[in-house]
Amino acid sequence: MFMRATKRAEEAPKIKTLRENDASFHFLVETIATPIFISRGERLHYVNHAAEVLTGYTRNELLSMNFWDLTLPDSREPVGLASRCEVRILTKNHEKRWLEITVATIDFDGVPAKLFSAFDLTERKQAESQARLLAVTDPLTGLGNYRRLLDVLHVEIERSGRTGRPFAVLLLDLDGLKKINDCYGHLAGSRALCRVGEVLRLFCRAIDTAARYGGDEFAVVLPETDAAAAGLVASRIRNRLATDSERPPLSASIGVAAYPQDGETIEALLETADRELYRMKSRGAEESSLSTAI
Repeated sequence: MFMRATKRAEEAPKIKTLRENDASFHFLVETIATPIFISRGERLHYVNHAAEVLTGYTRNELLSMNFWDLTLPDSREPVGLASRCEVRILTKNHEKRWLEITVATIDFDGVPAKLFSAFDLTERKQAESQARLLAVTDPLTGLGNYRRLLDVLHVEIERSGRTGRPFAVLLLDLDGLKKINDCYGHLAGSRALCRVGEVLRLFCRAIDTAARYGGDEFAVVLPETDAAAAGLVASRIRNRLATDSERPPLSASIGVAAYPQDGETIEALLETADRELYRMKSRGAEESSLSTAI
């Protein structure tokens, strides 16, 4: 009988409890680098020093709060028992930080409570964000690259399909880049490309996207814009380049295409803009030849 009782006791699940007045508990949670938050009911009941450092709040301030008071609204999702999630918090200094949170139900001084342990993901998230940005950025001009252009065009075609609203694309070719490189050097050629990028940024709204997608070619995606309005933007860009006092002088040929009338796919839209661009470039070459002959 005694042996069976002993065996049953050994097989029974072992329940560990945390006691707030236990010296070993304090030593453990106050010396580890992991922020710990213990919540009873609606408020935090215990936090360690690492939690104060992470959040910027004092212990007393934290103990007047609910853990979810720290999180940004888009991170306030219900978390189940022994679950894990990523949340964003706002520190006392208004700094946003990413945390990986593990939540478990524990027995704290004989009362059920939730233990939140946090791992700071902020530096990793920032590195990932920077890597994603670099992957879609032209290193010379700081504009988007061809990959970014395609991503934006996909989004705009889907948006236009939902709303029925148009958008337009400008394709821009810097005239005479080879001549600039030959006469002034490649540094001047690179500077010329950056000057075009600066002009495109100047005439871009917050919702527009400018990209350099190869060599001397650029593109601008103009949401909520029809062909006529896009033509005006193209004219302003050409005029700004023409009045730039920096040397050598720059000019550009620009083709305009509007969705969906000028193409219902990315390929068709870019082909239309490209045809318009080279029609303008040919016209400019003819006018230049005529002027020289006269």
